[in-house]
Amino acid sequence: MNEEDDARSPSERLGVLATVGGVVAIVLVVVAANLLGRSGAADAPAPQAAAVPSAPLSTSAADLATMSPQEIASSALDERGEVAQSLPSGAKSLANAAEALAGDQPFDFVLTSFNILGSQHSAPGGASSEYAPGRIRTEWAAGLVGAYGSSVVGLQEIQRDQLDALDRALGGTWDFWPGAALGGTGLPQSLMWSSAVWTPTFTGSITVPFVGKTRPQPVVRLQHNETGREIYVLNIHNSPRDAQGREPERDKAMAIEAEAVNELKKDGIPVFLVGDFNEHDEAFCYFTSRAGMIAANGGSNSGGSCRAPRPNRVDWIFGTPDVAFSGFRLDEGPTVRRITDHAVLTATVSVP
Repeated sequence: MNEEDDARSPSERLGVLATVGGVVAIVLVVVAANLLGRSGAADAPAPQAAAVPSAPLSTSAADLATMSPQEIASSALDERGEVAQSLPSGAKSLANAAEALAGDQPFDFVLTSFNILGSQHSAPGGASSEYAPGRIRTEWAAGLVGAYGSSVVGLQEIQRDQLDALDRALGGTWDFWPGAALGGTGLPQSLMWSSAVWTPTFTGSITVPFVGKTRPQPVVRLQHNETGREIYVLNIHNSPRDAQGREPERDKAMAIEAEAVNELKKDGIPVFLVGDFNEHDEAFCYFTSRAGMIAANGGSNSGGSCRAPRPNRVDWIFGTPDVAFSGFRLDEGPTVRRITDHAVLTATVSVP
């Protein structure tokens, strides 16, 4: 004990000890709560379990034709449940737990949009039969996802054989939605995420017109395992640009998707919209104005002047302005060209 400590009165020393003891007690409560939450104790069930519906709402083709985009989106997302209270799920020390008391912990992750080119297209007689079979290309895709460091990936065009191959190649360490849960029309738009990084707290879908029919587009709320914070990811694939007059379908789909983003934004957590929009500048200008989003590759839209980033493709990564993007990559390198006829988009997301 130094001279300054000796000079303190007994009451002063007791006051200091009480303050320190109070801080330590609060920290220990936070740590204990996290440990109990992670242990899966019978008297403390995971709060998010009830928020994951077993049969997400869908909209029939007849209703799709008569309902407004806002009605379609709000109806599909009406029962998504409450956003979980964020608590660090893996506080590694008293210092980390004490920091968490001051507010939400920031975190980064890598987000990817990957049109994987469906295996039916590269089968003998298919439109892209010059490509390797879908299973082989999917194994290459798994290596590419690992090289990017991605933990959330929006897939488009993936078929059942490719999803199975991707699951095997990733060692069963990733989860998928919807996979086969919504039938054959839902599977090609599956989202996947690393189960070591994320836990789903809501899985649902919205319905959009697609090539004369309808398709569910997956919506997932993911909780970051380390910080306890949550995000929404909506993965989409809109009708292709062809000679069949699909522009009205894409316009209706984008209107529904924008309204879905606006509905999800009400929960006060970041929202991401990724996928194959089959539109270039129009998609950028629409979602930055109608849904107030920003694109991972930049661009601007203010004062009635919309300037889409260059270069751009029909695939996009958008997010709400409460996040920051960095390290955007539009990958059309040799490995990508062996896998798919699309660019692969990836970016680092910083959630403050």
